[in-house]
Amino acid sequence: MNNFKSKILIFAIIFVPITISLGLWQIERANEKKVIISNYDKLLVSTPIALQKEQPLENWQPIETVGAYQDLVIYEDNAINSGKAGFKVYHLFQNGDGTFIFVHRGFIERNLIKNNLPRIDTPVGKKNIKGTTLFKQNNTFVKNIEESDIRIIQEFNTPVLIKRFPILKDRYLHPFLFNLDVRDADKFQPIEKPVNMTATKHIGYAIQWFGLCAALIILTIYAYRRKGE
Repeated sequence: MNNFKSKILIFAIIFVPITISLGLWQIERANEKKVIISNYDKLLVSTPIALQKEQPLENWQPIETVGAYQDLVIYEDNAINSGKAGFKVYHLFQNGDGTFIFVHRGFIERNLIKNNLPRIDTPVGKKNIKGTTLFKQNNTFVKNIEESDIRIIQEFNTPVLIKRFPILKDRYLHPFLFNLDVRDADKFQPIEKPVNMTATKHIGYAIQWFGLCAALIILTIYAYRRKGE
């Protein structure tokens, strides 16, 4: 076997398993997304649960609570909605039992200068709100760096917020967000989705990887045979 054939064979041996693995991984991700969407659809038609302290809840579980908005508003940076840069707005809410939760009021477009934060009015009076739970997974690569305005955060992290804002000290803060119902008058533009990529797209990517694998095998065989002629 000459040097050219050896290089072709080594290339195929390395990259064929990689493309197959990536295709299988995309199929696995597609199946996971199908399960998530199925559970999401079932949860959305279930009766909202009254929010209580330390109760076990699923992600996207319909919930409701009664209480009042507080003056503290948090702005999560780097949000993109319909191609526009802005913030996810988290508004502190005190429940009737004295506990706190941040209500995700949605997306709002940012001003030209990031630290010139959009004005968020606080809804007045007692409110009966409905929505869903929204559990945020912390990214180890994202850090809540100190901004010139402490209300700007990079990701939702309750321990960080409790340390940063005195109003939360020695209070019970629910570890998830209350994703406000899109029909609520105090909701901004909705931005959260149960999945960022549909199962169909994952299947499409899987087909591409398997197609690339097939093309690689065919081209390798062709080049191998041509060299031997």
